[in-house]
Amino acid sequence: MADSATRLESLPPALAETVRTRLGFSVETARVLEEGERVADDWLITGAADEENDRLLTRRTWLRGLGTGRDALVLSFAPPGRPLDTSLPPGHRLTAELAFYPGAAPLRALVAERGIPLAAPTAEGGSIADALAAHARAMAADPWLERWPVLLSGVTPAEHGGGWCLSEKDGTALPLVPYAFPWSLLALSAGSPLTVAAEWSPAGLRPLMCWHENRAVRL
Repeated sequence: MADSATRLESLPPALAETVRTRLGFSVETARVLEEGERVADDWLITGAADEENDRLLTRRTWLRGLGTGRDALVLSFAPPGRPLDTSLPPGHRLTAELAFYPGAAPLRALVAERGIPLAAPTAEGGSIADALAAHARAMAADPWLERWPVLLSGVTPAEHGGGWCLSEKDGTALPLVPYAFPWSLLALSAGSPLTVAAEWSPAGLRPLMCWHENRAVRL
């Protein structure tokens, strides 16, 4: 990162934008709405994760385009005592046009135009191999990527090596983050495969949503 910062002018424009973002330079909302790549689709809101850092609340909301297969991240912020944005309810689908921030692997986006969220009783994910391949492509473009959204079908929670994982029928598995206790997943699964949306990071999977008996369940 430090080396890249000293030669921004020689980097491809998209990669230079990624480096600037990783260094903490912000991109104005107006610029994203005016110049950002626009993608219109029916978006499945696959989950949201809330965190507090330096007394600032942050919500990461993940979306996946049902037609394009494109993943997107919408961030919202709020000081203590103030509510976070609730206009993107997990487990719903939304007809919208997103404007993506510039970068080598564009992921963060703004909702430029939107319809009304509708409940999405079912979701269709892919395999662990598909998820890891998509993550590898994103990492090749943006080596500083911290998290990646995954939507997995046909997985069950299982205990492994003193921790927990999500496992496919053939034994292929991804570990859960150490602080994730999958009691809700275990209760809903009862040994049967589920569709699960999660964040993938070096620490492991953080489950956010699952679909069970034609309903979405936030974890």
